[in-house]
Amino acid sequence: MLVAARSRSPQFGRARQTGFTLIEAVVSLMLLAVMSVMSYQAVEVILGANDRSRGQLEDESQLHRAWQVISRDIMHLRPRAFADGLGAVEPAYITDPSEFGLRFSRGGGPMVRSNPTGISRIEYRINSEDQLERLSWPVTASALNVEGNRVILINGVEDVEVEQFSRGNIFSPDWPPTNESHHELSLPRMIRFTVILQNGSETTRLLPGLAFDPSPTSGLTGSGSGSTPNGDAGTNEN
Repeated sequence: MLVAARSRSPQFGRARQTGFTLIEAVVSLMLLAVMSVMSYQAVEVILGANDRSRGQLEDESQLHRAWQVISRDIMHLRPRAFADGLGAVEPAYITDPSEFGLRFSRGGGPMVRSNPTGISRIEYRINSEDQLERLSWPVTASALNVEGNRVILINGVEDVEVEQFSRGNIFSPDWPPTNESHHELSLPRMIRFTVILQNGSETTRLLPGLAFDPSPTSGLTGSGSGSTPNGDAGTNEN
């Protein structure tokens, strides 16, 4: 009997354990929480990178479109003076950073009844919302009295620098250059256009102008009616 009792005693002394202890459950929950936070942060980083990439792509596309517009405008420079509506005549190409920026006459437009010459007046300036905007008027209108067609080209612009290649073979921010005498129809043969954005990026384009530089006393005239320098109307418009 003693032998039998001794042989059964280990079965009653053995403890059977099932499930997790409290410490194991707490550790598991902590690990799960850490993994959840890491997963959320990873997703947040990916989404943020995607948003930044999309924003950069949109900015680059906007800048690319703006350069296309600017290049086409400069390509179609025309030696046409412009009546300001107050009895004075603006030169064909003029800069004035204190008031507007850059203004010039552009050809190559559609010849419609309201503007049979296809000539328009173009202005580039930075508005109060730090945007580079382009304004255009038909050559028969006045930039000072008529609201032009306004198009926003670039947002978040810090500054725009426009420099013209002068007779002295230097780039001047003024046209006509302060130390040179030019005819009202003279045009720069080369233009350096620099756009500086608020995010710190800067892009520059060197654009060919139009080598038209008559003598200041040559007697050439250009007017809103679209007459050419040699007096023939309607020629060399495209």
